[in-house]
Amino acid sequence: SGNYGLTFRPECLGQAGEALNTHCETFLDEHPQLNSGDYIALSTDLVWKDEICKPEIFTVQFEASMTFYDENGKWVTPVDGTKLFQVGEDTIYVQVDTAFPSDTMTVFDTELVQVHICTFNPLNAPESGSTGPIDEEIGDYGCFIKDETIRDVEYDKYFHQIYSNTPSSTPLFNFADPSVYSESISNIVRFSFTVPNEVARDTLYVMAEIEVTLQE
Repeated sequence: SGNYGLTFRPECLGQAGEALNTHCETFLDEHPQLNSGDYIALSTDLVWKDEICKPEIFTVQFEASMTFYDENGKWVTPVDGTKLFQVGEDTIYVQVDTAFPSDTMTVFDTELVQVHICTFNPLNAPESGSTGPIDEEIGDYGCFIKDETIRDVEYDKYFHQIYSNTPSSTPLFNFADPSVYSESISNIVRFSFTVPNEVARDTLYVMAEIEVTLQE
């Protein structure tokens, strides 16, 4: 789209000797500048229109929830906030449910892209349901929080990316990706990992990046 200039040199299209062609040739002979480089130039505004694809522009709140399980209640009974996993021994089983509002699109497929784990100083830990500056930072950046005064710089020296779906990446801490846990529900991602020995806090935060494919 934009403004385009079109330049052309006029020519007579009729057969030689025809009345209209003779009139055309006379006109061009009387205006030699049209054949000497000062061609006719026109400008026009053109707008490209896609007649093939059907665009959909909307703003929607993406919904997702992360649920944790232990070995005993794997994928059946979630653990509550009082559950303590033994570092270096226990396996955390994680399920992420994704969804779009029912009046927009449905989730056709999900793919786990990355998983990070981190901790926060309990004096600055984010609180459930809070809307303070710390929680806003957590909501925007997760384990990538940019405020060094909030990050657990004393004990979280082992801020980890424990999984990436790139071929050259090596999972850490006995990470088991979704291919291990077969499930037929397209909007669910499951994975698991062993709690690292380096975790010194009693609360571990898990951040998952998921690629979602939508369909109408």
